[in-house]
Amino acid sequence: MIISSFLIVVFIFLAGLYVGTFFDSSRIVDVNEILIKAQMDTDSLVTENDFFNTFAVTDCNLLNNRMNYLGERLGEIGRTLSRYDAKNMMSKQEYDILKEKYFLLELKVYNLKKRTSDLCTADIQPTVLFFYNTKNNQESLNQGYALDSIVKNNKEISIFSFDVDFNNSAVRSLIFYYNVTSIPTIVVNFNDKHEGFISEREINAFILNSKNVVVNKK
Repeated sequence: MIISSFLIVVFIFLAGLYVGTFFDSSRIVDVNEILIKAQMDTDSLVTENDFFNTFAVTDCNLLNNRMNYLGERLGEIGRTLSRYDAKNMMSKQEYDILKEKYFLLELKVYNLKKRTSDLCTADIQPTVLFFYNTKNNQESLNQGYALDSIVKNNKEISIFSFDVDFNNSAVRSLIFYYNVTSIPTIVVNFNDKHEGFISEREINAFILNSKNVVVNKK
């Protein structure tokens, strides 16, 4: 009976381990598929942008619509990764790989957003860059909630978020460029930098008043 009970326990443990691994792999595949589709959409927009530059064609309405679509895709990926991370639904190694892909895609879209804003100066859509960390930083969480509320009320606002503790050279370059020394930090419309927690009302005011600001990195 002891041996039988032991075998049953081992079987249940292995079955649970297998099921957990299976669902973990399934989640990784799901996020990877979303990332690949977003990457293809981004590459398509880069190609379009190059075409417009080469042939001196400007279609700001098309570019802004595509940027809004990419922003929604990035938001979907970010929420999915955060949900999996919060519930420990993915191994750390696989999660970090997906997170790195997500950050690099975000940076690529952020660069495109800047190029589009420079080209279509009469129709600039708001952009917020959000630097945070995840280690015992309640202010970062509160800032994230405020930004989520802003996007919920205004779909045209694009939010790009980066973990300052993440070890990636491209992310480190972005942090260095904006001289991020305090967390949380937000940058409104590429130039207007604000350190510490900023309320939703204040962010909306910054967005309205920062379309023609001078770079403020200090």
